[in-house]
Amino acid sequence: MKAAAVVADDPPSRRPRDRGTQIAAKASELFAERGYQSVKMEDIAEAAGITPRAIYRHYQNKQALLAHVVLREQLPVIEVIERISKGSSDVPVEDKLAALVEISLDNRRLSVLWQREARHLDQEDFNLVRERTKMLANSYIPLMILPERSDLGRDALQLRAWTIGSIVSSPAYFDFSLSRAQLVHELVSAAHRVILSHSAEAVSRPRTPEERRASGSRREQLIAAAASAFRRSGYAGVSIDDIGREVGLVGPALYRYFDNKADILVAAVTRLSEWRALETLRTLANEPRSDRVIDRLIDGYVGLAAQFSDLVALSLTERLFLPAESRERLNRAQSENLAEWQRWLMAARPELEAPRAAVLVNVTKTVIDDLVRNRRLQSSPSFESELRSVAYATLGITREPTQDE
Repeated sequence: MKAAAVVADDPPSRRPRDRGTQIAAKASELFAERGYQSVKMEDIAEAAGITPRAIYRHYQNKQALLAHVVLREQLPVIEVIERISKGSSDVPVEDKLAALVEISLDNRRLSVLWQREARHLDQEDFNLVRERTKMLANSYIPLMILPERSDLGRDALQLRAWTIGSIVSSPAYFDFSLSRAQLVHELVSAAHRVILSHSAEAVSRPRTPEERRASGSRREQLIAAAASAFRRSGYAGVSIDDIGREVGLVGPALYRYFDNKADILVAAVTRLSEWRALETLRTLANEPRSDRVIDRLIDGYVGLAAQFSDLVALSLTERLFLPAESRERLNRAQSENLAEWQRWLMAARPELEAPRAAVLVNVTKTVIDDLVRNRRLQSSPSFESELRSVAYATLGITREPTQDE
């Protein structure tokens, strides 16, 4: 694999034999914390305690270093799955899930680097990482799902497989106060509940093709075009003129709506935050039963996120490019929204302590955000119903299915 190739080590007398590994570890930390495009080779060299020139003795360029980091951090997960595959078929599913959770906790940055930074890989390395990711998801089906759920159809199996992957990698996206043992238990239990969860596939109604009407507002057209372009090419890979050209606006006319590219990003990400707050207010106004509020919150967010997956993607992958003040404001709004979910989850499950409830709502939000960005899953007619089902299962709440599910 050319882009990730490591150049021969320097003589032992001059530097440690594992210098390439040390460089990769520091690069992984910086890429996850600050984003690939914001990190210079000089930053990595400083963190590793070497000169920038020394990095090039091990890696051809920054892209090669990113490829090495992502591919290296996938290997332990692949090795665990291979070990489980070769083990006894009598091993309980919970034990297999626990092994997967443990290794994922040891490689918490992997999910962030893959989902946020993989687009910076060259095509060969990107394809390799993507195929490995698909292979892992597909392996969960015979190893962990089919032993307990041979009744599920193809779409339901695929969605549960990707949900398992999302659950075990979710701690990369939030802080938690549980001990490692407690966290492993919560994640394993959530994943096992997902495997056993009700399938909406048998009673789902096929989607009928609908033509989505385009807004006549230039401002709305710019936000929609920007969301699609940023998701596809990244914030740094798109200019404000690129966005304007997509809706037929160039030159001074474009600046009647936004002063700069950052303003468009802020508008797009803020849009999702405000709509999520509106869904919460509607739920609180319309649901009389406290133990059902969390159900309605999940229903509302699943519908919103599935319809506007570009905005969900931006809120995750481009957040580092927001101006500091806007990022702080949106982080605060998201924290308040998750606290609302936690409050009503505890109303539905009074036995939960606050730290456990906090973990479960964070995991569930991660599951929803991950799955709505998976176009293969989205193509299923039962996608939203199935996503609601696995979200309830992740939280540990039950609900009688409706006629639409």
